[in-house]
Amino acid sequence: ALLCLPGGGQAPAGLSSPFHPGGEAGEDERRDVPWRRAVGGAVPARHTQSLGSCWSGEGPPRCPASRPQLRLAALNVPLAGDMSGIRGADLQCYRQSQEARLYGTFRAFLSAPAQDLVSIVKRTDRTLPVVNTKGQLLAKSWSSLFEGQAGAAPRGPIYSFNGRNVLMDPLWPQRLAWHGSTQRGGQARKRDCQGWHSSGPGEGLAAPLGEGKLLAGQRHNCSEALVVLCVEVAFPYRHMW
Repeated sequence: ALLCLPGGGQAPAGLSSPFHPGGEAGEDERRDVPWRRAVGGAVPARHTQSLGSCWSGEGPPRCPASRPQLRLAALNVPLAGDMSGIRGADLQCYRQSQEARLYGTFRAFLSAPAQDLVSIVKRTDRTLPVVNTKGQLLAKSWSSLFEGQAGAAPRGPIYSFNGRNVLMDPLWPQRLAWHGSTQRGGQARKRDCQGWHSSGPGEGLAAPLGEGKLLAGQRHNCSEALVVLCVEVAFPYRHMW
């Protein structure tokens, strides 16, 4: 197939699109890219495909918002180990996500006596990518966090529900997140601040953020105020009639 350029010139169709690498260009792009070449203008840089449906360019890879994904966010302030239990932590995740108009269902990224972290996401959703609230890729899938390599994941910024980067904001002087989990996502016994009810002398497991080890098991005193993460486990209904 041929495309007609202004002035009667022609150029081949089917050019790679910056939004559809290796595939058929969109209608507007089929008109625009050959024209830019004909007049000596700059052609948009082509993005490269990375980790399934997520695209890498400048900065961390991004995943299209139109595709299912699991968003990860932090509570707006650091917390010590007493969060009124796992239900209290879940409630804070829910309330702050609603205030931020992220209308999925968010739960705390924690293991507890009655809950293994790996199980809070449905089996059918565990192959979905994990992204931050700006759609930047944090892990290729939920399952990949529990493959026994200390939760190896691409480095990327993590934002609180009110938009702060917890890796840079001074409100979080310790770049550590509570989780209370083994590397496989199970409960780490006696390492969860008494089921997230204690800010006393007990211990909980936490992980350094921004190092690609979301489930590294560092022991920390329950009196320390650390990052609390929340993950989206159910999605808002996106279609209206």
